[in-house]
Amino acid sequence: MDNRGSRLFVLLLAAAMVAGAAPAHAGAIGAQLGVDRSGVDGDTPPNSTYIDKVGLVAGIQGEFGFAHDLSLSLQPSYVQKRSGVQTAASTRGGEPIEHELAFDYISVPLLVKFAKAGGRTYVSGGVSVDFLNSARLSGDDVKSAFNSSGFGAILGFGVVFPAGRSRFTTELRLVQGISNMNTGDVAAAAGALAPRLHSSGLQLIVGGLLPVGKR
Repeated sequence: MDNRGSRLFVLLLAAAMVAGAAPAHAGAIGAQLGVDRSGVDGDTPPNSTYIDKVGLVAGIQGEFGFAHDLSLSLQPSYVQKRSGVQTAASTRGGEPIEHELAFDYISVPLLVKFAKAGGRTYVSGGVSVDFLNSARLSGDDVKSAFNSSGFGAILGFGVVFPAGRSRFTTELRLVQGISNMNTGDVAAAAGALAPRLHSSGLQLIVGGLLPVGKR
């Protein structure tokens, strides 16, 4: 199965879990939208620094409770990771040169939520599987220099706003890549910036959830 087929399979599986598990376990389904102030860390090209930039996060979500004050949340999302690479000027007094590094991912986070304060706040934690859709450096396609998939760790804190049967949430979360974004020296020769890179980000996510099933 190629990368596109693998991504489609995971998304269909995620959608089935969101649609099927929620009614059976008195859960909820909904959507979310946010921003990701992201960047990369790891090996740095000579005389260069990385700059964090802002991208978009958009997706669907489903959750169901499995224990007191605990719920499992699946959140298939489209995620933009934007960063800049600033290189020192080659001449004294010259302006630094900046190149934009842009990644588009299909991300599938699986989170456990710990409800606090009577369900008005929560702490979340879990992992994500990320599938690379595109990678560009200053507009040039460098996707072949990066791994087609990766893994990340997520830790967040959210606030819940009840509205009738629905719930609206605002969550601030830290996202840290735990796998190398590229494949080492071979990738660097193909256009990657360095043999070892990891993504990182601070996301602000707002979402809405509509209950499904009976408690």
